[in-house]
Amino acid sequence: MRGQSGSPKSCCVVRHPGFVALSLFFCLSLPLQAAGTPAKSPHPVLASISVRTTPLGRRIPSGFVGMSLEVSTLGQALPVPPKDLQLANQIHPQGDFVYALGVPGDPNRAFFQFMRNLGPGILRLGGNSQDNTCWDKSAAPHPALCRGVISPGDLKLYSEAASASGWRLILGLNLKQDSPRWALSEITQGVARYIQPDQILALEIGNEPSLFPGDGSRPENYSLTDYLREFRAYAKVFAANPAARRYALAGPAECCRWENTRDLETIMNSLRHVNLKLVTVHEYSATTCGGRTVSAAQLLSPRAIAPFIQRARRWIVAAHRRGLPIALAETNSASCGGMAGVSDSFASALWALDYMFQSARAGFASINFHSSYRTGGSAYNPILTIGTRSSSGRWNYANTAQPLYYAMYLFARNAESERFLPLSIKTDANIRAYATSDCSSCAVKLFAINKDLTASGQVRVRVAGRETSATLLLLRAPRLDSIASAVRYGGEQFGANGRIRPPRVETLLPDSRGNFVFDLPSASAAVLTVAPSKQ
Repeated sequence: MRGQSGSPKSCCVVRHPGFVALSLFFCLSLPLQAAGTPAKSPHPVLASISVRTTPLGRRIPSGFVGMSLEVSTLGQALPVPPKDLQLANQIHPQGDFVYALGVPGDPNRAFFQFMRNLGPGILRLGGNSQDNTCWDKSAAPHPALCRGVISPGDLKLYSEAASASGWRLILGLNLKQDSPRWALSEITQGVARYIQPDQILALEIGNEPSLFPGDGSRPENYSLTDYLREFRAYAKVFAANPAARRYALAGPAECCRWENTRDLETIMNSLRHVNLKLVTVHEYSATTCGGRTVSAAQLLSPRAIAPFIQRARRWIVAAHRRGLPIALAETNSASCGGMAGVSDSFASALWALDYMFQSARAGFASINFHSSYRTGGSAYNPILTIGTRSSSGRWNYANTAQPLYYAMYLFARNAESERFLPLSIKTDANIRAYATSDCSSCAVKLFAINKDLTASGQVRVRVAGRETSATLLLLRAPRLDSIASAVRYGGEQFGANGRIRPPRVETLLPDSRGNFVFDLPSASAAVLTVAPSKQ
């Protein structure tokens, strides 16, 4: 248990691979110096962090943060859980949860701005609807499995989103129909006509195929060998067609039974002769499936992320050994739509920040936070989009940046394209810290994430060889359970149009010992940017 505020604690050192040594202890108060003027603070020292500027570690890819949407603008074509309908009525009884991109012919242009805010990114179009919807239902071998349709208007909408945002697309194709020739018609008659070739990063064949036996679309003994035979059949037909062969492929979009090192290596080896551009896996830190619940304490626990990252490192090494990037192509806080009151609270922002840093450091090429489209909506969508239809038939969209989106924005704006730096942290609280820089002599960014349920206090940061000046930016909310309306990024909020004013930052000078000291409240994350050394 944590001791009384300000009381000394003994040390317990835990070493993490790569950079970080965590020494858990409680320190005495230190003076805060902001804008060059010392100021007394009653807060105890929450964490003491030391950063080195060498050696430079892995670079975080540009465009690391992306989104994943259902491939069907009509939703998942699945039954709507009652809890989702209740959530819809509570949040906006006069409108409906609608597809983030809008509807064909009536796009949600503000959402394109939200995409553009994150810089270059990847929009994955897949999910459950990928294998529940059909381009040409009349020609589908198994029309009963076509619970929705993909229309030319949908494809035009995807292309408009890519054009307006500058993002590239991973476009999912139906595998449950198990018909390469039928799938080829979607490419030749649809994709090639309505989407520019350079807008597509890859075509993803099937979504979470190991779960196919669960809905009767495959027999109970459906195996990895069966899946690979089907994937290769699609790839062979595509390679023989001039329009289809221009597109690279992605897969296996796996979440479950085959998401292990042995099976993923089998997949990569089996597909080495096809145009596989990207290995894709899925992960959710928790689940609400089957009526289960998730608390903020569970989401913010180190156990919510660490075991997955430990497993994933082996997959990443295996992919890199074969010259393949691997993407966390569908992910979020809790599967089955998230947990209302947690996945849409500020706790999700702190979880996501830590999750993005750990995923990037492990070597994932990109990460796509999923939005689910049950009629009643989902608690984990980064942007909450409510639609109302006017008397003339036009759609009006109200977009709200959720706490998760603020975390994505902070990461994309401050961490992408930077390289990890080694650091050590001493704390008695659930505080995570990461340091990055573009080069050993460039500005250093220190990210401090307060995932503790109650602790707050001062953070003391020392950067080797840097006693210049720094700026401090805070992402914060009053409480961990705060909703979007209470979240502030540098004191500012996103408007419904996807725009935000420049954040307010505080200038810090080092204290007499060369430390930068600032307060880190509960329910907050900080970006401390330390200027380069004076020449």
